[in-house]
Amino acid sequence: MKCILSIILLFGCMRVADAQSSLPIDLIMEELAEHGAKVSVARVNERNHLSRRYQAAFDDNPLLADSICRFLDEMARSAVESYRYESHRNGNDTITYSIALCGYGANDDYLLDLDRVEDIGSYWTNDYTDYCKTHSYFYPNPYMMQDLQFFRLLKGNNRRMYFGAREAALFDYVLGHGNLIAMITQANEAQGMYYHFDIAPLDSLLQSLERGHAVHYRHEAGRPIDKAATYYYTDYLLPKSKGASESRGTLYTVGPEQGAADLYRTLLGAAQHHLDVNPTQCCVLEYTNRHFKLSGIKNTTKYHVNEIAESSFLMADLDKSGTLYVLRLDVDGEYWIPKNWKQIK
Repeated sequence: MKCILSIILLFGCMRVADAQSSLPIDLIMEELAEHGAKVSVARVNERNHLSRRYQAAFDDNPLLADSICRFLDEMARSAVESYRYESHRNGNDTITYSIALCGYGANDDYLLDLDRVEDIGSYWTNDYTDYCKTHSYFYPNPYMMQDLQFFRLLKGNNRRMYFGAREAALFDYVLGHGNLIAMITQANEAQGMYYHFDIAPLDSLLQSLERGHAVHYRHEAGRPIDKAATYYYTDYLLPKSKGASESRGTLYTVGPEQGAADLYRTLLGAAQHHLDVNPTQCCVLEYTNRHFKLSGIKNTTKYHVNEIAESSFLMADLDKSGTLYVLRLDVDGEYWIPKNWKQIK
């Protein structure tokens, strides 16, 4: 317990500094989470981009919808373009927002994307298929994966979105269900020469945890992914690996009486800080208020030399009982984690 409290105290000053630089969207997401919304965030550090993707969903809470509307109305004042639709009939509210905020580039209204083979410019459209046909990438990087995941949510919806906006937001409130999506992208001025990810600074926070045991996961090349038995995997991101994955590391367990909730917040804050201060490290952080995954974009330097992709992985999960599970892995090849990773000894 003393070790965990020491970690929290040592990291406290770092979190204060980070809080002072929070974006407005971060603040409203925290407010939504505190009032029952299901909030998730993904951050991507990539060689040419630093990006964030936010999503918040809730049901039967018009007060949260009002808060989001006020927030978006304020943001729309500095938007490149914005659309809003609202109707109230027989006690049912329908609200829709599409907002494209400030851009950058020669005209200060579009996103200059250096990774796309073809870029016909940024435009408003509701045709997801058209976007996929006209925007392609040199390689399947996680920035692209995040983009496609975001834009896929538009498929089949009667709305338009500004593809290429540096900052954009969508909000729907229909029949009591609210869904807010936002994305923020900026150029990575650091532009590291190589793709790499060094998780060692975070390891120092784990060294004092006592309840840990070694784990070893292996997935054979060419073997189909059994989704029923798999928690997390990358789907043949590296063609030459043929799906092979081998991971070794440590699984830590911290009980609620040992300060598990505080430790989770500390670890998540450390992961956020790691992305903030290491823009040349290429990695992806996905998180909620109870779960996060931090993984590196494959080390292409070693991969091109010997066709072995190496990376690191850190995951934390605070379950309903208040117990915290922390998984730290070094990965060769693809990522593959079994569904029962919390129980494997």
